[in-house]
Amino acid sequence: MPDNTVVVSAETIIQIRRFSSCDVSVADALIKLHHPNGGYLPDINLQTGAGHDFKLCGPAFTVQMVPASDTESPHLAQHFVDAGEKNTVMVISSPKNSKNAVWGGLMTARAKVRGIKGVVIDGRGHSILGQSTFTRPSRIQVPITIHPAMNAESNLECDPEIKTLEGKQNLRSFPPTTVNPYDIILGDEDGVVVIPHQEIDQVLDICTRNTRVDQQCLEALKAGHNIADTFLQFRGKP
Repeated sequence: MPDNTVVVSAETIIQIRRFSSCDVSVADALIKLHHPNGGYLPDINLQTGAGHDFKLCGPAFTVQMVPASDTESPHLAQHFVDAGEKNTVMVISSPKNSKNAVWGGLMTARAKVRGIKGVVIDGRGHSILGQSTFTRPSRIQVPITIHPAMNAESNLECDPEIKTLEGKQNLRSFPPTTVNPYDIILGDEDGVVVIPHQEIDQVLDICTRNTRVDQQCLEALKAGHNIADTFLQFRGKP
């Protein structure tokens, strides 16, 4: 684990939770900050905690899995769930095309006790531990890369009291996204985005302005104005 731990205040998390992950808020803000994919983590779909008011938000606790045949990568001194930090969102990166589950119901039970808010899985999950000999955890709290799913058919049946998101099959072409320790994860029914911790203040500022403009647009449209004129007036372009 790195020594330069980033502290993200509870108040900051509360502010970020006011916004959604969709393009009109966080993703749009990150595009304006020159993140081409808007911080979007590709092919991550909600598995538990579904609902229009669902929100998963917290600093990332990253876990890097490697093939079990990898004899050169480090071995962890303890189970990665035991190492998880309170109020974080665990983000697990699996090797491409790995077959086994990297998360299960017993891990969910332990994560709840540890105070982990939820888990984002780039790979497979299940309600049981699966064939863990195929991959193993190697590092925690290091930069990890989330790739678009190519040939993964996933099924996750974890305890709904811990909010869980998981990568599933999608053949769209989308660039991978890097998640660094303590970047902010924001997940809802529309998807998952990662906010670089050094850009939180800028994202909050842009999101606040975007939300204000969207509210003005909504009120104008409800009053009978057309979309082209409304967008031109409040967004500066039709």
